[in-house]
Amino acid sequence: MLNADTTHPLAPKVVEALVDAATQLGHQSTYTGYGELEGNVKLREAICKNYYKPRGIDLQPEEIFVSDGAHSATFDIQALFGLDNIIALQDPIYPPYLEANLLAGRSDIIYLECNEQNNFVPEIPKSKVDVIYLCFPNNPTGAVATKEQLKAFVDYAINYDSIIIFDAVYSAFITDPKIPKSIYEIEGATECAIEIGSFSKMAGFTGLRLGWSVVPAALTLESTVAGELTQLCRISQSIRFWGASSLVQQGGIAALSCQQECQEIVNYYLENARILKEGLSALGLTCFGGTNNPYIWVKGPEGMNSWEVFNQLLCKADIVGIPGSLFGSNGEGFLRLSTLCRQEDIKKAMNLSD
Repeated sequence: MLNADTTHPLAPKVVEALVDAATQLGHQSTYTGYGELEGNVKLREAICKNYYKPRGIDLQPEEIFVSDGAHSATFDIQALFGLDNIIALQDPIYPPYLEANLLAGRSDIIYLECNEQNNFVPEIPKSKVDVIYLCFPNNPTGAVATKEQLKAFVDYAINYDSIIIFDAVYSAFITDPKIPKSIYEIEGATECAIEIGSFSKMAGFTGLRLGWSVVPAALTLESTVAGELTQLCRISQSIRFWGASSLVQQGGIAALSCQQECQEIVNYYLENARILKEGLSALGLTCFGGTNNPYIWVKGPEGMNSWEVFNQLLCKADIVGIPGSLFGSNGEGFLRLSTLCRQEDIKKAMNLSD
């Protein structure tokens, strides 16, 4: 339960596609080398048609940039922006957002408070910022944002010529129809938001590495025109990245064609979350998340710091998590647990083994 790695096998149709793609590479007549740097056009078309279109979102393949996972995309996307930009990050935060900007040389960073009082969804910045990182469903807190809350950020970004970088990696875990799975479900978001998606959690591709970024043609930043950032991203990707594995991209196409089978894997992890959250709550612990999200954000007893919560659960239940203080100052006193694991291990920890 320590990290965000997955444990459930891939959907059979995905495995079949991977095997077929590997077989084709072994024959002269079907061998292929480098592909399109933006990603296999059939995969980009499938992302538009099978992932976004059912949500009422119209995107073009030219606006999709395939990556070898959301982690890489997070580091690469910041290269589009100047080093003097003011960056707004949630606290607690997924650490690579901060690390990517610090490594790039940025120092003007503000933090948006996420706590129990605001259900771990921050308020919009109180002053002008250039780039806002938002992650919903959230890692590490398990929080989700409503349409109204996301609309406030979109309105802010449009008003201040800011850019939202929206991490939607855990969108497949959303079961509440009232909760947006994409920032583009919010009116105006294509004018101000970049979205990062991934096959890692929605299809179990943590060992395969495949994701994407959406940079809409309508997106503008201060002193830019529509389409300029999309073209800049295309140039950046051609310089920094030689494309995701052609074999893995075939697996991604298959995953988008069998979303129900992939969703069954997600549902397995959601059941894990239900079991663990109910078990920990029965022990008297306050738990957040675990609904519409594979993470449970455990609050320790009053006066106990994150490492003490870590030690208590490790010693009493053999449960290993990540101390909340490692995600930022507002994570102190909490522990993040992942339910992307085997169900029998969770039942054993909760003394529910058959």
